Amino acid sequence: MKGLVGRIFGEASSTEFSFVVFDPKEVKRTDYVKVWNDNDGWVIAQVLDIIATTDLKETDVLKGRDAEKETYIAKAYVIGKRDEKGLLRVPKTPLVPGENVFKADKDLIVDVLGLKRKGVYLGLIEDTDIKVNLDANSLVQKHCCILAKTGSGKSYTAGVIIEELIERGVPMFIIDPHGEYASLREPNDNPDEIEKMSVYGISPKGYGSRIRVYVPPNSPFLDRADGVLKLDGLNLTPEEIIELTGITNSTQQALLYQAIKNLKGKDYTIEDVISEVETLKHNARFGLLGHLEKILDSNLFGRNATPIEVLLQKERAVVLDMRGSPPEHQDLIVSRVCSMLFELRKRGEVPPGMIVLEEAHNFIPERGFGKTVSTQILRTIASEGRKFGLGLLVISQRPARVDKNVVSQCNTQIILRITNPNDLTAIKKGVEGLTAETVDEIKRLPPGTALVVSPELEKPVIVSIRVRKSRHGGASVSVIKSEKREKRGETKKDKRDKRDKKRDAERNSEKKEKRGFFRKMFG
Repeated sequence: MKGLVGRIFGEASSTEFSFVVFDPKEVKRTDYVKVWNDNDGWVIAQVLDIIATTDLKETDVLKGRDAEKETYIAKAYVIGKRDEKGLLRVPKTPLVPGENVFKADKDLIVDVLGLKRKGVYLGLIEDTDIKVNLDANSLVQKHCCILAKTGSGKSYTAGVIIEELIERGVPMFIIDPHGEYASLREPNDNPDEIEKMSVYGISPKGYGSRIRVYVPPNSPFLDRADGVLKLDGLNLTPEEIIELTGITNSTQQALLYQAIKNLKGKDYTIEDVISEVETLKHNARFGLLGHLEKILDSNLFGRNATPIEVLLQKERAVVLDMRGSPPEHQDLIVSRVCSMLFELRKRGEVPPGMIVLEEAHNFIPERGFGKTVSTQILRTIASEGRKFGLGLLVISQRPARVDKNVVSQCNTQIILRITNPNDLTAIKKGVEGLTAETVDEIKRLPPGTALVVSPELEKPVIVSIRVRKSRHGGASVSVIKSEKREKRGETKKDKRDKRDKKRDAERNSEKKEKRGFFRKMFG
């Protein structure tokens, strides 16, 4: 029979069963299969694991493998089928031992898992050509997180989502501590990735002027930016100033609180704080003034501040490239900008959109892993942002160090490979619907493959993340050339130089021919 891969044996229930695999080449872990149930018709299940057994005795095993005596047993859990109302139901009666098990066909998988919709195209269900799309509105408004260990593809996956949202005109503000996202402007030029694009049905594409890049005033990358982000510096709190300056002396901190208390009731700048500190009668004021002067030297604040509304624009993604900025500056920038964007959104002065937060553990750390001034506003956006149309995309390589309240507010979780036990424990606590088998699968995911949990999907699915259309700016830098590249003997730069030399040689040859022609004709 077409598609027949095994037969149920032993105990079987309405939620799980085991089956003998006829050909081990035809069935793999995470594959989808279907079984007939007399009361419900075709029911879909997913293979959790496969084991190989044999009835060979110990003395027989020493002689070597006997493939004819090997038996492969697969364990599967039942997902269910759609009823007349379109709801997913698990059978109420058990599956029957001896019933045949078939490979599930594409249409049945799509129907049962809820993959019919169009939307944000993440990639393909692993080892199939079935597309996984998520609803853009749900993804943005109800928040999303991407969690993975370093090198598993979290920033790459974030780039895929950003591409999809740009194409749908969703305004985005991208907090980029490492300068990875400006490359969205340019089409993907990686030959290996371009070769794979036909599998995913896409082609190279850059987003040009739809990507705007801003940098802080003292950034070493001013020449590559579209604008400079300068804050107004009005009404900085004592906590923000302490964060910026790193003041640890308790006497200086007390003087700072006193100076700001004296300014209460009016808008004040850092210059006003300095003037107020100068009036205080305490020797510790001199050390405090030195710290405050450092804030002025940073050029982060000024009277010609950048209008915050330019950071969330229709049809655009604005990247805040904070490479080279001290961590304490980054923290304050995120705190101030996100606070103002949230207020503007509540008043309807900026369009609905999404804040993309890369390296989230640095800005919303879990209790016990540090304290930042940006934590409170990001928690507020996570809990209240959906009411006002301001979403969060939280990205981190250390799930255990990200505020669990924020992660739990993310309805869509995209989890790539994670092996750290503390991070896995944090994911179990923060993500609903994960079984022990699913968590074990997370440890085995290859790079570029993710477990996707979403209210848009009936069950978590393993997705091969599609290739990016734009160039990836977060690839690891090779310290030593790969063996493949060593054998080729050429880098991309070598190829460009070779091409340029060939072009110059051809031009010189043409010039010589022309000169020879004119000499011959006119002496």
